Amino acid sequence: MLARVVDQGLTALVQGTGSAIDTREIVTELAAVGTHVVDVEHMLNRTLFTACAAYCYARSAASGACKSDEVLTQEINAAYDRQRRLAQEHRS
Repeated sequence: MLARVVDQGLTALVQGTGSAIDTREIVTELAAVGTHVVDVEHMLNRTLFTACAAYCYARSAASGACKSDEVLTQEINAAYDRQRRLAQEHRS
């Protein structure tokens, strides 16, 4: 969506829209969209980490293995890193 908004904004600047455009307003709106995208990314990262933690704790409890928090933290971080890597590979 951000790419489409930027593309349309640049096209409007180059070709004109038939009406006066306030460039500052466009820049302000694009900055606001960019800020919201960053906020959503942070929230998704926290959600992914929470899901990885829930999965690792549930798996440990289901298996009856009384793992320490240190061991579970390592597993959680490994699961989180693995999911982030897979998401990045999927984008490429």
